[in-house]
Amino acid sequence: MNETKIILEEQGLRDGFQTLSQVISTEKKLDYIHRLVASGIRRIQVASFVHPKLVPQMADAEAVCQKIDKKEGVIYSGLVLNQKGVERGIAAGLDHLACSISASNTHSQKNTRLSLTDAKTAFKEMVRSCQENNISVRGGIQCAFGCRYEGKIDPNYVLDMVDHHLDTGIDELALADSTGMGNPKQLGELMQQVVEKAGDIPVILHLHNTENKGYANFYAAVEAGVRIFDTAFGGLGGCPFIKSATGNIATEDTAHLAHQMGYKTGINIKEVSEISSELEGMLGYKLPGQLYQLLDKEDIKMI
Repeated sequence: MNETKIILEEQGLRDGFQTLSQVISTEKKLDYIHRLVASGIRRIQVASFVHPKLVPQMADAEAVCQKIDKKEGVIYSGLVLNQKGVERGIAAGLDHLACSISASNTHSQKNTRLSLTDAKTAFKEMVRSCQENNISVRGGIQCAFGCRYEGKIDPNYVLDMVDHHLDTGIDELALADSTGMGNPKQLGELMQQVVEKAGDIPVILHLHNTENKGYANFYAAVEAGVRIFDTAFGGLGGCPFIKSATGNIATEDTAHLAHQMGYKTGINIKEVSEISSELEGMLGYKLPGQLYQLLDKEDIKMI
């Protein structure tokens, strides 16, 4: 991977929208997807294939996937948590699926009603099914840096899960600070080991800014060798099954920070910020992101 480039995967359509009480129309979701791609984003998670009664915002997942005007060179992915989700994702026409399980037994039970042991078995089945259908697989580990129900997660257990995931032949490996509990020292040390274990397999980090450490953790992970990060425009996000979960690090804020640090993202920050501003107007309240609010003002200079 190009060491001077940082890749951001847009998660606002999935992780961001799933927490909103106001249902966003299929047409508006498609509009945002196309505009985000036009801004230079080359990875975007467009939906999750979960039960619509549990996450009503994702009830139109198939419709969204089937109506996207897909552009060459862009990865359009979907999150799946079980075999049914894999089947729906394949039927919806996606060729990249994120199969994810939790490092926390309590969160696993709340999120998928599976123990960690059963979740590992189910994960192998999901990956196998994707591989049989020529689907690229991103293997994810949620709550890798802490859990609101259980507290500290043993890093050695996380590393065991990394080995478990890599052994299945996944194409990419993703760790998530789902609760925003991780700190830069902890995260930097663990991610350096994960990057070494993964070798040629790309490593992705999913950060939440719940405790206002998301951008410090981003910096620590970059120093540890991570080059792909999940972000959400406006800093949207959160999990319905995690107490006090809040948003992801914001796409425009993270891209701006990366640019200041000398990395390239290929993302037009102003265009992403315009989407965040528009959504703020639709929802009637400010989003967690900071940069889009600055760019709304006149005579503001950016470095």
